[in-house]
Amino acid sequence: MNPSRPSSRFHPFPARVRTLLGLACVASALPLVLTHSAQEAKLPAPVRIETGVSGHIHPALCVTAKGTLVAVFCKSEFKPYLLTRSTDGGRTWAKPTLFPPTIQTSVYPGSLTTLADGRLVHAWNVWFPLGAKDKSRHVAFSISGDDGLTWSAPTNLSKNADPKIHSVIRHPLVELSPTAWLLPLADRTVLYDPTTGAETVFADGTSHGLVPIVRTAAGTLVSGQGRRSTDGGKTWQEIKPFPDVATQGWRHEMIALRNGWLLTSQIIGPGVGGNRIEFVLSRDDGITWDHDHPVPFYDPSRPIGGRACPRTVELDAQTLGTIFYDTDEKQAGGSGVFFRTMPVGNLKR
Repeated sequence: MNPSRPSSRFHPFPARVRTLLGLACVASALPLVLTHSAQEAKLPAPVRIETGVSGHIHPALCVTAKGTLVAVFCKSEFKPYLLTRSTDGGRTWAKPTLFPPTIQTSVYPGSLTTLADGRLVHAWNVWFPLGAKDKSRHVAFSISGDDGLTWSAPTNLSKNADPKIHSVIRHPLVELSPTAWLLPLADRTVLYDPTTGAETVFADGTSHGLVPIVRTAAGTLVSGQGRRSTDGGKTWQEIKPFPDVATQGWRHEMIALRNGWLLTSQIIGPGVGGNRIEFVLSRDDGITWDHDHPVPFYDPSRPIGGRACPRTVELDAQTLGTIFYDTDEKQAGGSGVFFRTMPVGNLKR
């Protein structure tokens, strides 16, 4: 051995130390990647709206022109159907009270929409009997002109010609004009004129089923069936891949944000409720969707009780607010309906 040349086996640090140093160097060169749970933990804690819930709770949510949040949900199967409001961005909520038009009615929950003139439209689903044993549903709606404090007498939409076919709404209507509401019903997709009560076929006559339809900031219509239209629904182009909103269209949501992006919910995991709620974004008017970077929203590190049915609104240009439910009785405080905010900045890739 040449004494002037050190052995290749010689190193001032033992092999184990060298390995740890190498890993540390690599780690320091990589960007910090937070786990789903870590990202979700940075959000404000959910605010409890109600306790002791069960059944088809399926909340709906809207924000008024004054910034008031209005929410409705069933506390248990069929009834009581409750309404609550928040005037401080969802930090506190009024005690939920019975929604007057449904006190004597068995209800399947529906949707809330804020119209361009500031009025609110609350649509829900009325159970009605079919013979001695069967039952079906049709849609009714009421309007509020005072920020959700009082509501008009219900207006009933037409039942399906075959009453065995349920007519159901679960998503906000699309106000195309003051006399043209686009209604995404389970049994038909129609235009409704609230001034006359008349229904007409929408555009090409396609029935999209019980999925959300939204109009983007650019005026594009995007359907939860994974289609988009740039000519008012006359023609539709398929979107692939598209978030699976349609399989459980009554459960999932899609909203169009002011900045032109679109947001859908997805619930990951087995069982009834899955394990976590995520959001999937489109940042190009619904053409493509960022499936590789879902945005974490709710991860309780256990199975979620019930279907969750998140519904999201924009409180302002910086903040989203989402209502959802979790029927797990073992969580702190027991089963409940909750509200949580998220910065819009979290949606950036």
